Amino acid sequence: MMFPSRYSHRTRELLALERVLDGTLYDHIHHPFFRSCDTDGTYIPINRRRPSVRSNLCNVVVDDSVSLLFGASHWPSVTVHGADEQANHQAENTIRQIVKAMHLSSLMEQAAVMGSVGSVAILVQVIENELVIEIKRTCFLEPIFSLFDASRLIRVREQYIVDAEGLRRAGFGQFEAGNYWFTRDFTEQETIWYQPIRVDACVGMPDDLVRDDERSLVHGLGVVPVVWIRNLPGTDPVYPEGKCTFAAGIDAMIDADYLLSQTVRGLRYSADPTMVLSVDEYMMPGGGIPPITKDASNAIALPQGGEAKLLEINGTGAAAALNMWESLRSLALEAMHGNRAHGDKVSAGQSGRAMELMCLGLTWLTGRLRRSYGEFGLLSVIRLIARISQIVPELTIRGKQYGPLELENLSLVWPPWFEPTFGDMQTMANAVQAARSSGSVSVDTAVRMMRPATHVQNVGEEINKIQNDFESHDARLSALSGTVEDRDMTEV
Repeated sequence: MMFPSRYSHRTRELLALERVLDGTLYDHIHHPFFRSCDTDGTYIPINRRRPSVRSNLCNVVVDDSVSLLFGASHWPSVTVHGADEQANHQAENTIRQIVKAMHLSSLMEQAAVMGSVGSVAILVQVIENELVIEIKRTCFLEPIFSLFDASRLIRVREQYIVDAEGLRRAGFGQFEAGNYWFTRDFTEQETIWYQPIRVDACVGMPDDLVRDDERSLVHGLGVVPVVWIRNLPGTDPVYPEGKCTFAAGIDAMIDADYLLSQTVRGLRYSADPTMVLSVDEYMMPGGGIPPITKDASNAIALPQGGEAKLLEINGTGAAAALNMWESLRSLALEAMHGNRAHGDKVSAGQSGRAMELMCLGLTWLTGRLRRSYGEFGLLSVIRLIARISQIVPELTIRGKQYGPLELENLSLVWPPWFEPTFGDMQTMANAVQAARSSGSVSVDTAVRMMRPATHVQNVGEEINKIQNDFESHDARLSALSGTVEDRDMTEV
């Protein structure tokens, strides 16, 4: 893959991983797979041809893990506790409204997909008192962390190459034709824009930057308005990127793609094998051979003594290739901790626990992603929104003002990996009822134990509803008892 040499090694590495993720890693190869010879008759090696079959195993693992992380039924609930360890149900309700208004579930799902290459950044800023959240690719971002706190951002620089037309569309005005460096810094106190610099005016990345006072602004947050998320724990804790989700399976996936392409080519050849004619009299004057139409409706007449053969192959090679592809697929999925279970081999409906054991590698992978994109991602975004609401009291979120938010002791409650079946819910209900009858758990704990089956969002509101149901039931019993006592027994 060819990338601009002015980009850093880290940027080129992330750009290459992005192309693997979106399935365009072969697009730079000019020759299609079924072209074995160039126009001058030179043989084209297989590794210089573009595979005709693309399995996209890396993308499959990323989609499966992200669906299990932030899917429709896997979105976590945010709980808020005060200094007295009491649940703040009002703050929890406010957070749910903000999450719904800003479509945070979709944004975090997209961030998890983009961050599978190693890292992703979420920019939270205010434009004309309106909250705006933007997901940033980290290939063009350069973070600087504190030497004393590796999780604290000091500055994030955004820098990439753009042409003059792109600058004009962005509102920078007219520039001479050519490529320019676009640079912007996010610091703890301000957002600094710089004047574009021509690429040919500097050897590498520009160092002498000219501040653009017209676009620069002071936000005064005291923190960088960027949430930097490392994908998976890596070997270097201070490196900006975490471990890539699918890097371990790239080689096996490429090998599998070429193997499948070669297998398909062999099967097509078996359907239309090459014909060989062995006869001197058939040669035309000048040493040329007339074109032969390979079709059953066209018979070939040969002189006496001539011979014609078909270069056929048997199907054992195709079967062996498919077995090898299954082994490569299993190896790639095992290396990436993907789902190796086949749904068509499940004979009957399985319980949630059984499905979890079948997809154990995938649940382990998603469990690690929950820490990265949950505790260090989603909660960090919510805390940053609360900090911005304190600095900007007129902050508007989708046309509604929530006022300064005081959010402390945030935590996440994740749903089960798979939806419980009716049998699971019955077992769960019996266990909760037995615990309540023995006085081992409170009503609050019982509601939380049943949350995976009932999908209760607000535990406090559910407890109030249960108490109201008890009071209504007692009132009905009292009214019924009074009616029986006042009844004339002679009427019975």
